[in-house]
Amino acid sequence: MKNFIRQNYGFSLIEVAIAVVVIGLIASFTLKGKELINSAKLRSVPEQVNVFKVAVQGFVDKYGALPGDFSKAREMINDSLTNGPGKGSISSLDDAKRFWQHLVASDLICIELVNGYPTSKMGGYYTVSSNIPGRPGSWIILCRETSDNQNFIGVLSPSDAYFIDKNNDTGNPTTGEIQAIKSVSASGECFIGSEYNLKNKNKDCVIMFRIW
Repeated sequence: MKNFIRQNYGFSLIEVAIAVVVIGLIASFTLKGKELINSAKLRSVPEQVNVFKVAVQGFVDKYGALPGDFSKAREMINDSLTNGPGKGSISSLDDAKRFWQHLVASDLICIELVNGYPTSKMGGYYTVSSNIPGRPGSWIILCRETSDNQNFIGVLSPSDAYFIDKNNDTGNPTTGEIQAIKSVSASGECFIGSEYNLKNKNKDCVIMFRIW
């Protein structure tokens, strides 16, 4: 009786081709999944800001002053609060932290503050400033860090900032209710003229939402 010896010829071309296709599909699904997750995080930014805006309007209607600037916050809201200067704007870091403290203490919004600020799903946190050079008004600002509440380190790439802007405002970084400024740590341009610099993949953008 003959002994049959099975020979190992390795993978056939068909098997290799199938493996390549499967690997390609897995990579494609992984990349698509990351895009969907990032898009969801980007959509959460204006959603959070809209909640903040409603709370701010409720605060103004109730107390006749801006949170953080309210000069009778300790007397009318909570003894633990620090009164604001009553100047009608939010400029310094102390003003910004007081803004969120007043707003939370008023029970018009329920958010967790980390080091004095609400955080973002994109990373970083939201501050408030009426002191942005060349940009009149007061803004809720998504950033990673600031030392003076006037210059900021960004958490968004130009394409991320453009996604938020075009889906919720004009898509122009220098006009409208949503605008962008260059991160102080930027290695490239966030925008050139009135167009976001989509070739730049670095997190060189700080995005801002006008609140009054």
